[in-house]
Order: sequence, then structure tokens, then C-alpha cells
Amino acid sequence: MNLNATILGQAISFIFFVWFCMKYIWPPIILAIETRQKEIKKSLIDSQKAQKELCIIQKSIDKKIKEAKEKASKIINEANRQKLLILEDAKLKALEESQKILTNTQSEIDIKFLHARKKLHKEIVNLSFFMAEKIIKKNICKNENTDLVNELIASLSEVKY
Repeated sequence: MNLNATILGQAISFIFFVWFCMKYIWPPIILAIETRQKEIKKSLIDSQKAQKELCIIQKSIDKKIKEAKEKASKIINEANRQKLLILEDAKLKALEESQKILTNTQSEIDIKFLHARKKLHKEIVNLSFFMAEKIIKKNICKNENTDLVNELIASLSEVKY
């Protein structure tokens, strides 16, 4: 009988334990499991939505990047065109300026050449006058041909001034 009473006591204890677990322990555990399952489902749904939004945003970003690249390409092409125009304009201006400088320099050279020629001419006339005066003084006596010397000196004086 001890064997039966022990089994019966264990069975009653087990039934009481199962009832106690079902009444006080299982409901919070089940509630925690269900809450966790709901959170997981919600997280999965949110992650799917986020993935769809990411895909849409990625397409939008790719489109904007493509547009930005096209715009940058247009800007670069325009800048290159402007660079070429500016370089051509600068070359033309430099060529015109060099022509002006060359013309001015040539005219200055011509003017200086004329001045040097006039100065040389005056020096030659003065030198000729001086030489003629010395030759005449040396070769002609004071008494002889005084009229001729005076005329020559007068004509040379007129040429000098």
C-alpha cells in the first residue's frame, strides 16, 4: 500500500503543480511569448516597408546622381567652350597690342632716325663751315680777294643759321 499511496501522493502533487503552473506561471510566459511574436512580426513588416522605401530612395538617388552628372558634364563643356573663346580673344588682343607696339616702335625709330640725320647734317654743315673758314684763312692773304672771302663767309653764315 505504501507504493500506491506514494504514487497517489505524487500524482496529486503533480496535478497541483500543473494547476499552479497553468494558473500563475504559464500566463505571463505565454503573454511574453505572444508579445515577442507580435514585436517580431511588426519588426519584419517594418523592415519590409523600410526595404521597399530604401529601394525607392535608391532609385531616386540614382536618378538624381545621373541628372547631376549630366548637368556637371554640360557645365564642363560650357566652361571648356568659354575657355576656348577667352583664349582666342586673348590671342587676338595680344596680336593687336603687339602690332600697335611694333607700329609705335617703328615710328619712334623713324623719328629718331630723322632727328639723328638732321643733327648729323647740322654737324656736317658746321664742320664744313669751320674747315672752309680755316682753309680760307690759311690760303688767302688778308689783302687779296677780301671781297671774295667776305661773300663766302656771308653765304656760309646764312647756311649755318
